[in-house]
Amino acid sequence: MRTRGLFNSATLFGVVPVGTAFGHWISKLIALPQLRRLAVGEVPWTPLRKPLSDSTVVLISTGGVHLRSDRPFNLNGDPTYRVIPRGAEAADLAISHQAYDRTDALRDINLVFPIERLRELEAEHVIGRLAEDHYGFGLMGSARRLMPAMKEVARRISESGVDLALLVPA
Repeated sequence: MRTRGLFNSATLFGVVPVGTAFGHWISKLIALPQLRRLAVGEVPWTPLRKPLSDSTVVLISTGGVHLRSDRPFNLNGDPTYRVIPRGAEAADLAISHQAYDRTDALRDINLVFPIERLRELEAEHVIGRLAEDHYGFGLMGSARRLMPAMKEVARRISESGVDLALLVPA
């Protein structure tokens, strides 16, 4: 039913339902100027320096995933992150994000945080190993306010010897 989806959707500015095509368009319109202001020069892509089968992989999601025991993300904007250990099971995880339809993700967390799929790839020796810590971010409308947490996560990842980050946007 259309109205049910409309009222169960998060709203932008308390008016625009984010889960609709119009809400999606508005959120892109708002995000693009922020990204342009933050993007200075070339994007620093770094080629993988060793085979994937020898690489350590970290998972980063903006789907609002965190441990059930963690404090949920603030639904009105949260510039923080949560650490999710490599041994976390699907039952240990929760989603506190309202700006997308979470129906399928609540049935299978791997849609927004594919930790079990990465474990399978590790067991099959497709990837070298999973990092000890992975990261979940919630909803944050300001890219500038998110930068301190992003820099902290980047520092942690760099210090842990990770070779490859899998970014899973919400």
